[in-house]
Amino acid sequence: MRKVEAMIIVIIIFTSTLAGCTNNEEENIVQMEIISPLEGDWVEGQIQVSIATKMTVSEKIEVWIKDNYYSTEDLGENKNFNIDTSFFSYDSSSPISLNIELRHQSQSVAEVNVTALFPQKMTFWSSEDIQPEFNLNGELLFKSNRGLESGMYEIYHFNPGITMPIKISTTQEYHGYPGPSPDGKYVVFNSRVISDVGNTQMEIFTVNISTGETVRLTDDPSFDDSGRWSPDGSEIIFYSNRDGTMDLWKISVNESGYPLGDVVKVLESDAREHCGRWSFDGKYIVYESDKTGINHLWMITSDGLNETQLTFDENQNGYPAWHPNGDYIVYNKQTSTSSNLHILSLLDGQTKRLTMHPMGIDAHPTWSADGKYIAFHSDRAGDFDIWVVEIPLTI
Repeated sequence: MRKVEAMIIVIIIFTSTLAGCTNNEEENIVQMEIISPLEGDWVEGQIQVSIATKMTVSEKIEVWIKDNYYSTEDLGENKNFNIDTSFFSYDSSSPISLNIELRHQSQSVAEVNVTALFPQKMTFWSSEDIQPEFNLNGELLFKSNRGLESGMYEIYHFNPGITMPIKISTTQEYHGYPGPSPDGKYVVFNSRVISDVGNTQMEIFTVNISTGETVRLTDDPSFDDSGRWSPDGSEIIFYSNRDGTMDLWKISVNESGYPLGDVVKVLESDAREHCGRWSFDGKYIVYESDKTGINHLWMITSDGLNETQLTFDENQNGYPAWHPNGDYIVYNKQTSTSSNLHILSLLDGQTKRLTMHPMGIDAHPTWSADGKYIAFHSDRAGDFDIWVVEIPLTI
C-alpha cells in the first residue's frame, strides 16, 4: 500500500485557568495542558491539538515525539506548528503509537499518547470510484464510471494492494451498490430498467462473477435499491418505496442468486428506512432512518423486531457497516463542511473518530472480515477513489 503523509497541526490557546508565575527571584514556571486530542485518540491527516497555558513571556518549547527530539517552537510568537507523523511510520501503513511531549528547559510540561493511522489510496483513475464493499476473502467490490458517460457505472473487484481492478460483466448498463454473496461468487446490485410502458424502474439483480449470468430479482414500478446478501446466503435485503414510503424489504434466494418467492417487508414504519446491513452472524440489521427528523442509525433483530436508535447527535449519520464481532459499527457523519468516518461501540455507546479530513467526503465504509481494515470512498485527493485504512485490532 502507498504511504500517505499525515500532519498534526498544534494550536496554542492562551488562558488564565492554569497556574503560572514569574518574579524577580524565581525562574519563570511554564504550565500547560493538552486539551485535544485526548489520551488514546486516533489521529490522521491534519488535526488540531489544543493546549491551555498561562505564560507571561515568550518561551522556547521543545517538541518530542516517541522520546525523540523533533523541533523547538517559540510559543510567544508562533501559535501553531506542524508534526509530520509519516516521519515515524517507517514507510508502513500500519497504525503506530505516538507519544507527543512538550518540554521546557529539559522538563516535561505536557504530553499525550495517540495512535496515528495512515489511509492508503487504492484506485488511481481520473474517474469516480465509489461504494466499496469487502467480501469474506478480503477482495473489494466497487462501482466506477471509468470510460463511461456521467451517471453510468460498472462493477469492479480487486484485492487491495495486490491485484488490479477487474470489471465484472453483466447484461445491464447501469450498476449501483454492489454487494458480495457469502461465497464471493456472486454480486447483488441495483440497475435501471425500462418498463413496457416506457417508465424507468430501479430493480435488484444478481450476477455470477465468472460467467456474467445476470438474474433479475424484483419487478415493480417502484424504486428498489441497495441490496445486501444475508450471511447464510438465503435472503437479500434492500430498500424500496413500493408501498409509498422508503422501507426495508427482503427476498429469499437460492445459492446462485435466483429469487424464491415474493418480497417481504422487514420493518413497518412511516419514516424513511434504507441501507440495511446484516451483522456478520445474521442476527441483527443496522440501517438509516429519519424517524426523528434527522438521519440516524437504528438497529433491529433480523426478524424486524426490537427497534433501537443508535446515534443521537445533530448531524446526519449514514452508511453503517458492522465489525465482524458485532460490537462496533463504522459509519459516516456528515457536517456542513465535510463527511468523516466514526466508529460506534455497541458495548458502551461511545464513539471514536476514524478519519480527520477537514474538507470533502469520506463515506460508505466497509469492514474486512478479519477486522483489520476499513475501506471507504473519498475525494480527499481530488477525484473519488477507494481508500483503505488499517486500524488497531483492539478498538
